[in-house]
Amino acid sequence: MRLSLHGVGGFTGPAGAQTRSVDVDGLPAAERARVQALVQALGSLPATLMKPRPQPWDFTYTLTVDGRQVRFHLDAAPAPLRELVGILEARPPD
Repeated sequence: MRLSLHGVGGFTGPAGAQTRSVDVDGLPAAERARVQALVQALGSLPATLMKPRPQPWDFTYTLTVDGRQVRFHLDAAPAPLRELVGILEARPPD
């Protein structure tokens, strides 16, 4: 399974966009199990999870899991998705 997180926004806007990717099969066993459990917990998310009134400085994320994408604001995301963002943001950008 391959995960990719693209984040854009904040005060730098598109200039500060970053993408972080990980091949889940290459992770240590405990981390791999945690990431797989979080992905399973997401179930079938809609294609977008956006705040009703976003601010110009809000970050917008796109998570791609094996080709399936969800675009979201962190404030509108369920807990498993927020935890996945934290895991991926701890990794260096691509």
